[in-house]
Amino acid sequence: MDEKSSTIEFDTAKNLREIKMKDDKNKEATIEKLIEPAVTVNIEKSVESSPTLIARFTGIVYILLSAIIFTGSLFISKQLKVDVLDAIIPCYVLHSTILIIYSKFIKHYSFYEQSKRQELFYLFINVFFSTTGVFSFYFAYRYLPLPDLITVRYTQVIWTAIITALLYREKPSIPMVIAILLTSAGVIFVAQPSFLFNSTLSESKTHVERLIGLSIALYSSVALSIMIISNKHLLLKYKTKQSSIMVHYAVVTLIVLVAKVVYSFNIFTDGMESFKNYFFTWNYLFASLVCLLHIVAIVLTQKAVKREHPAIFTIVQSSNILFSLILQNIFSSTKSNLLSIAGSILVLASIVIITGLKFFNKKN
Repeated sequence: MDEKSSTIEFDTAKNLREIKMKDDKNKEATIEKLIEPAVTVNIEKSVESSPTLIARFTGIVYILLSAIIFTGSLFISKQLKVDVLDAIIPCYVLHSTILIIYSKFIKHYSFYEQSKRQELFYLFINVFFSTTGVFSFYFAYRYLPLPDLITVRYTQVIWTAIITALLYREKPSIPMVIAILLTSAGVIFVAQPSFLFNSTLSESKTHVERLIGLSIALYSSVALSIMIISNKHLLLKYKTKQSSIMVHYAVVTLIVLVAKVVYSFNIFTDGMESFKNYFFTWNYLFASLVCLLHIVAIVLTQKAVKREHPAIFTIVQSSNILFSLILQNIFSSTKSNLLSIAGSILVLASIVIITGLKFFNKKN
């Protein structure tokens, strides 16, 4: 959900085995294994090559459907004038309940009894950055149009590459440098700072609001990159169950969302009336039902992960940017200008360079 909000990182058994087999002399390959898309799911089967053409395209169809559901639910909630941070609360209630029942009562996983102190530390890092990253993503939607928000969100692929390169002390390759430059240019085009551009923005969005939203969205992107790396560390070194990691993330995020509602409406003082007028409406009911479809998107993502290479998955999943551009410019009164569209294209190009290079290197 990125829904860490809405808001999104997967691991396969094949990836785990390949990473373990790499020694210190092959750090570059190890870094490439860490540059994966932003969807937190529980995958136990390896990525298999599709034997038929139909099976091959099935994975891509699952990814596209998941992207449409995620992007469409965010757009619909905004058009209904419902804060996405409020609309996704029922989704997180259901998600947390399912994960707790599965982990504790079906699989009988132990959350803390056998955990080491260092493992708990990395688990805290993972939960903190995943929760704040998802929350920041949805919060930034207050200040940025959906295409700009998702464009900045997908710079996470580049941030993950940069952070892992720093951790493994690897010199950046030429394609990575090109991707970083394209991403930087794309973010600048989306932000459109007044000291660089004289373009006329929508009256409802000032330069200050855009910069605030951009800053929050950039933090979300970096935070979710750190979450990917810490998630890998927990899986590889401590053999932490992915479902256990997801339980902590979902429950903590739900607590934060509920706390935000309590604080915003002053429920325990004099805000109960405004709380009822906001939550007990048809708009909120419809928005929350649409956001419940995030659960379906997660299931589709799981199916896609089992069928697609991580690089292909990342490239196709970035179609969120294209879907958001279509929705924004057809069904909304706020249109994207040419600079924003150009920024989205540059970020998409950087994603294709990074993940495409990884895919072809593995093929060779």
